[in-house]
Amino acid sequence: VDEYLGDSVAVNHVEIRGTGGTVIPTKEDVSLLATNDTLEIAGGDVITASYTDETAVVTGGGSRLLTAQVTATYYDAEVVPVTFDFTRDGAGSVQQNRKELLRVDAGERIYFEIVDYDMDQTDQRDTVKVKVLRNGAVWKELTATETEEYSGVFRAEVDTVAEEAPDKLVVKPGDRIECVYLDEQNTFPGHEKERKGLVLGNVPTDGLVRLIGTQLRQPPLNSDARPAPVYLATLEGELPEGHKTAVSYHVPLTVEVIDPDAAKDSQSTVTVLLNAGTTNAVEVTCFLSMDFGDFPPNESDNQQGSPAVWMGRFVGQVKMQLGDEGSPIQVPRVLGESINTVGRARPAPVEGAEDNDEPNDNLLITVLNVMGRDTLTAKYTDAVREAGEKTELTAEGRLVTDGSIAITDEGYEEAVELLHVGEKLFVVVADPDLDITAERDFATIEITSESGEKESVKLEETLSHSGVFTGSFDLKAREKPTAANFDAADPQVECFFGDKLAMSYFDEAAGTEEGNAQLLAEMGVAIGTDGLVSAFSKIFGNQKLAVETQFHIAESYFELFKNNRKLERKEETAKALKSGRRILEEIMVDFPDPKYLPRIAYLSGQFSQELKDWNEAANSYQVIVRQYPNHTLAADAQYKLAHCYEEAGDFDRALEEYVTLAATYPKSPLIPKTMIRINDYFYKAENYKVAAKVAEKFMDRFSDNELASRMGFRWGQCHFKAEEFAKAAEVFDLFAKKFPDDPLTSEALFWAGESYRSANNVAFAFRRYNRCRWDHPESEAAKYARGRLALPEMLAQFEREANSIDDDN
Repeated sequence: VDEYLGDSVAVNHVEIRGTGGTVIPTKEDVSLLATNDTLEIAGGDVITASYTDETAVVTGGGSRLLTAQVTATYYDAEVVPVTFDFTRDGAGSVQQNRKELLRVDAGERIYFEIVDYDMDQTDQRDTVKVKVLRNGAVWKELTATETEEYSGVFRAEVDTVAEEAPDKLVVKPGDRIECVYLDEQNTFPGHEKERKGLVLGNVPTDGLVRLIGTQLRQPPLNSDARPAPVYLATLEGELPEGHKTAVSYHVPLTVEVIDPDAAKDSQSTVTVLLNAGTTNAVEVTCFLSMDFGDFPPNESDNQQGSPAVWMGRFVGQVKMQLGDEGSPIQVPRVLGESINTVGRARPAPVEGAEDNDEPNDNLLITVLNVMGRDTLTAKYTDAVREAGEKTELTAEGRLVTDGSIAITDEGYEEAVELLHVGEKLFVVVADPDLDITAERDFATIEITSESGEKESVKLEETLSHSGVFTGSFDLKAREKPTAANFDAADPQVECFFGDKLAMSYFDEAAGTEEGNAQLLAEMGVAIGTDGLVSAFSKIFGNQKLAVETQFHIAESYFELFKNNRKLERKEETAKALKSGRRILEEIMVDFPDPKYLPRIAYLSGQFSQELKDWNEAANSYQVIVRQYPNHTLAADAQYKLAHCYEEAGDFDRALEEYVTLAATYPKSPLIPKTMIRINDYFYKAENYKVAAKVAEKFMDRFSDNELASRMGFRWGQCHFKAEEFAKAAEVFDLFAKKFPDDPLTSEALFWAGESYRSANNVAFAFRRYNRCRWDHPESEAAKYARGRLALPEMLAQFEREANSIDDDN
């Protein structure tokens, strides 16, 4: 206002106009809106409904006010380019899989989805207008049609070609295809806004494959936190010649592929082949992901889709396991173990072999077998490149895992606080890098003391591929030790009361800046030693007799444990359990021969099974069936392993183990029980045909078994529930013939009658009901048989048979 009269400016009329005409003043008189029957609302309004509950329980009979609110708003539209995969399932129906699209090659179809619920305005499939632009120039205006009534999602299709064609869009590498939709009603920015969806013409790019370095970071001292995996930042660009990425054995091997032309949509994948020299190769399907990397924030104006699609970054992982070329590439999943890796891993297809379906991830896990000095290789075939030639890209890595050394108790589990002269020193080194052969390897440590002891000793690997090395040494009292006099046949370490022992291990491959580490474990020797009083003891000259005696003692404690547990004697039960486990630990320490491990694992499994610790019991039995399949306890361990899975509720895994028992140990006396459990599994799952086949095989092989009558009756039940009534009748007749004195015979005769009646053979049904009530008049089945004989068709059969007798006379 440049000039005015009076003391102030007065405005008595304001008008606001837009593309739709005059907005202010409104057509309606605002002062009258509160008096009509219509609720006028605008975007952003909060509508509140209230109700007074005159009598309520929560207020002791008084009143209370109940309210509910809803916000009036508009939907901010979006344009999403998509594409679809179509697959046919076993039933023949076609399944549609939607994927968000970013890059397209000429000849492929583009679908633009416009999501704007405001435009669902009728009970029919509505339409909206969109414009398709190529490199900023309008190609055509299209009509997008709603996918379904009331969906609010509209879809337009664009077919692409490499050369000019009617009604088709020409797409060249590097083109920008945009779909523009005018969003008239929205909450942000609140006025008409063009919403855009972008698709790029796919441009050949040179790919890049890298292994991501990993470490396992240990928690601070005196912390209960678990070690955390750390993924190291990758080097920018091409890796130097001969570079090998350092990876930790305890973290899944992680591979990264950067190839934008392969990232066409949100579900694009690439395949990488991983191997470790002579071991079996693993094929990893990598998914689009921004995990395990450090990237700057996306400052681009275009926020459409995932950053991984724009970058073309794929990630895949596989767990590693110490092993050689003879080790299994697929291992059973430990009960309760979760599968939390990115991507899918499977054994690499063998050339010329049939490509089988992937195994059930709930049962097996594919692993990459590695050894400490192997070179880990990742191979990726880049099929589309700028030069136009398909190229095989590789990246290499090596195991660099921080080792550890500890002084423990005789079970190599708990750390000790003090050493005692006359007892044993137990040392354990864990370092997967030292597993370098298919045999049990060795780790070298140096033991020194303040009094002058200095010995270099070797610790032996517990298994051929465990990466854990243990050793036990007698602590011999000597005031002035003699250095370098260690004898492997009589392993002794000399020390004296009040001395201090130090165990040193040099880790040649560690995640430090130098690439190695000197690990140290120190422990003081007690001044004096605890005395031990025993009622009696026995020293055996024969090792075999000593071991057998120890096993018998452990088994006796197991029986005491079970009996006391039944009698609910808690203190005696705990004492027997502790004593039995202590005996097993003594056997492992005093006689560290692998041939005793199956019996130790078997007894440990029995203790855990009695405690209903199914996971621990399954682990014990797995040691026997996986590492000692020819041992005399292997068949029984396989049966108990399956039983543990069944008790834990993992019935599919239990069935797998039962089938393994039947296939691996066909002559085992446990096969009958196994077949009964397999039959029971399918029977409860209502797969009666398979259950019937199992029962039939049982009767063929074990008809004289004490459980044969039970299985024979179940055989007939399976056929009856499968509605194979004629077969059911034959089986029940066979049961009555083979087991005439069995308590189930009366029921078998009744069900034979039921089967014949269901099969419309009234005459045979009539005779089975009669036989049931004649031969077993006091049975429960006879009562039901009398009821069936009162049916009209049975009375008619009775008259027919009576007339036939009269005719014969």
